[in-house]
Amino acid sequence: MINIVGLAFGISCSLIIFLWVRDELNTDGFHKKKDRLYRVMENQTYSGGQMYTFSSTPGPMAPALKDRFPEIELSTRITWPERRLFQNGEKSFYEEGRFVDQDFILMHTFPLIKGDINSCLKDNHSIVISKAMAKKFFGESDPMGKAFVMDNGDSFSISGILDDIPTTSSMQFEFLIPFEWFFQKNKDWLASWGNNNIRTNILLREKTNPTVLAEKLKHEINQHTEDSKNTDLFIQPMKDAYLYGKFESGKQTGGRIEYVRIFFVVALLVIIIASINFMNLTTAQSAKRAKEVGLRKTVGAIKNQLIFQFLSESMVMVIFSALLAVAITYLMLPLFNDIAGKKLSLDLFDGQPLVIFISVIFFTGLISGSYPALYLSGFNPASVLKGQMKSGTGASRFRKVLVVTQFSLSITLIISSLVVFKQLNFIKSKDIGMNRTNLAYLWMKGDMQKHGDAIREELMKDQAVEIASLSSANPIDFGNSTSGLEWEGKDPSQQILFSNFSVDYNFIRSLGMSMKLGRTFKQEFSTDTANFIVNEAAAKAMGFENPVDKPLTLWKKRKGKIIGMVKDFHFQDVHTKVEPLFMLYDPSWFNVIFVRYKEGQLSGALKAMEKISKQYAAAYPFESNLLDQDWENLYKTEDRFGKLFNYFSGLSIIISCLGLFGLSAFSAQQRTKELGVRKVMGASVSGLMQLMAKEFAVLVLVAVLIGCPIGWYAMDWWLKTYAYHIEVGMMTLIVAASLCLAVSMLTVSYHAAKAAMIDPVRSLRYE
Repeated sequence: MINIVGLAFGISCSLIIFLWVRDELNTDGFHKKKDRLYRVMENQTYSGGQMYTFSSTPGPMAPALKDRFPEIELSTRITWPERRLFQNGEKSFYEEGRFVDQDFILMHTFPLIKGDINSCLKDNHSIVISKAMAKKFFGESDPMGKAFVMDNGDSFSISGILDDIPTTSSMQFEFLIPFEWFFQKNKDWLASWGNNNIRTNILLREKTNPTVLAEKLKHEINQHTEDSKNTDLFIQPMKDAYLYGKFESGKQTGGRIEYVRIFFVVALLVIIIASINFMNLTTAQSAKRAKEVGLRKTVGAIKNQLIFQFLSESMVMVIFSALLAVAITYLMLPLFNDIAGKKLSLDLFDGQPLVIFISVIFFTGLISGSYPALYLSGFNPASVLKGQMKSGTGASRFRKVLVVTQFSLSITLIISSLVVFKQLNFIKSKDIGMNRTNLAYLWMKGDMQKHGDAIREELMKDQAVEIASLSSANPIDFGNSTSGLEWEGKDPSQQILFSNFSVDYNFIRSLGMSMKLGRTFKQEFSTDTANFIVNEAAAKAMGFENPVDKPLTLWKKRKGKIIGMVKDFHFQDVHTKVEPLFMLYDPSWFNVIFVRYKEGQLSGALKAMEKISKQYAAAYPFESNLLDQDWENLYKTEDRFGKLFNYFSGLSIIISCLGLFGLSAFSAQQRTKELGVRKVMGASVSGLMQLMAKEFAVLVLVAVLIGCPIGWYAMDWWLKTYAYHIEVGMMTLIVAASLCLAVSMLTVSYHAAKAAMIDPVRSLRYE
């Protein structure tokens, strides 16, 4: 039973992980033309050799590349996800979608169930919607030709219905609208080759050499810009974009593929741990099969026949375990999907899951049954028939090696779990240079932007509100940057990238930031409309110890000075160091309202914000956000990774302890007479328990000495992917070792106590 249950949990765990790995590897693999689909990327080089890689590109680039390079068959511009309000009659909902060119539908495999694929996005006021969006607005009636009003403004006619977007698509959307409409509305900044703000995908013609094309278009942007000549283009296959999205110094260095590899290794470790149980318990009970082997060899059985017999028996056991594993998998998948944010399902009639399932069974059966088969088939028939052969020292030694291996792997997983848990806690509790608690915000809709000052003052009057402020961006999730900043003493050839956004007079106090030098923007200083506030990283990049009162020029037309230096705060996740940043005061940029509410007054603050929303944007449903929640969302992937890692590590310990439980039972059974003799001679129950536990304690301690360095090395490598991180630390290793030892000793102690307390009269009669 221990064999079957242990193997079942191991197979189930591995099967779920392999399903997840398969889902990750298949992301964006459904596109029929995936081998010719590429995204255009930028490498921007700055002073000191710093190179940044971006997937954002200029607005005019996609059609220009298609016209200029005959190797490109189709090209499209794609915006980042756009959340828009759609109205039809009495119904209105926020939906998320993209603005794209007509080529988008032609080059990607997002099938239309209604509409003409060649013309559905040619009319600027057409819209293609998902099947789910159509049902939400129109039920079962035909939506073709019907109209939406978007953002209480322009009207769009439905020209196509999309089939369900595959869950393995990295791009999810409910609507598509012609990019040309978006371009005309934002032409003042979107038409510039110096602004990067959308993504560009291209489809190469058949037999085109992507390496040759990449070299041709490398300097394309530099031909359209006068000042900046620091940008090189390159192309990345779309099928690699999701998993290989991390770049350092212009080189591809990883991405989500790292998590895929880690979990693949975890799956192998769990199945190996489960297989070790099988080998241990089978070889431990080999004495019971010794006479059978001896008799079969005596009547002519050869070694290969015996190996085949025992391997077959192992495979039968594995198949029983696999059937139980399927039931466990069906029960565990909903929980796994909830944690992992996936929609995985086990369909054994589907080709790939069936192959995975059979592969896991075959691998487990081969690993689990190989040594027992070789060991049992190697018994000497003369010895076993004379009764001289018991479970030999060789088998005992090998079982000890397997136990050490098993617990070495387990303690490595425990250390990994502890470090991941501590790092995630460090991230969530880290001082990021601003107070993100008790802070709600509202995106400006309708007429809010026209009445920003009045809205701020009105919110400040509410008793639940401590302070309100306005900004152009969420300070922990924005991507505006420029190298168009000049200061005294700057080398004309020097180029440094500065992140930037616009803030009002209250912003720094509202966000709980700290001024290190100088002051914030003040209403009484009219010149502040031209001035700047920089962070410490920006002052260092410019070579100023005290940057206050130093003149600055932005884009050669905005001339002002630095009036203050704010302490560095994180406006990106902690994988990267805080970059140079400046803030300016420009009300025309404002589109976010921040409200710091008094302790315990969230509901009151939300009511005040909702009142503002109804007053200035009555057509828009009220929606608010919490900055603290946004910070946690930045680490959703890591959080999921941590939870899953903890579950699988816990399961590996349980499986290891199942094996130890079985071995301790066998050991107690083998030593029944010995324990009886010791008890008659005066040994105490506690002394006998210590004797029983000692041999396993030694094995676990050896495993600790092996597993701790492996766990430390693996986690030290993982932590280095963060610019700010904890250290593995000796205490983590001690806690992991103590936990492993305690759990294993508790497992062994049951059978040790049971054997030690048997009446010695019964023990000495035992055969």
